[in-house]
Amino acid sequence: MEIRETGFLKVLADYSFPEKQIVINPNDGFDLGLLMTESTVLLYVGGSIDEAINGDASPIHARLYQKNECRLGSVELSLKSVEKMGDPKRVRLHLIPQEPYSKLLISPE
Repeated sequence: MEIRETGFLKVLADYSFPEKQIVINPNDGFDLGLLMTESTVLLYVGGSIDEAINGDASPIHARLYQKNECRLGSVELSLKSVEKMGDPKRVRLHLIPQEPYSKLLISPE
């Protein structure tokens, strides 16, 4: 099983973001092997890669957007998602490609 991941990304928590929305720069999306400007993913926040692979945790369906307006090396998340992880300054995104929706794990540093 191939797992793609970004480097550590600076967290930008946004009050106005719904929990089901993640925004990254397209260059960071390239690290994940993403070519589309937006993708539906099964989102796991703060757990382990094993939990995401085995389906031990309960994911939510979310939209991952790639926007040039997002600074390179940053990820924009909802405040609720950031608080679930203990308010980290940096996180790493892990993408597990599968059909119909890839799994996206956001793990704190």
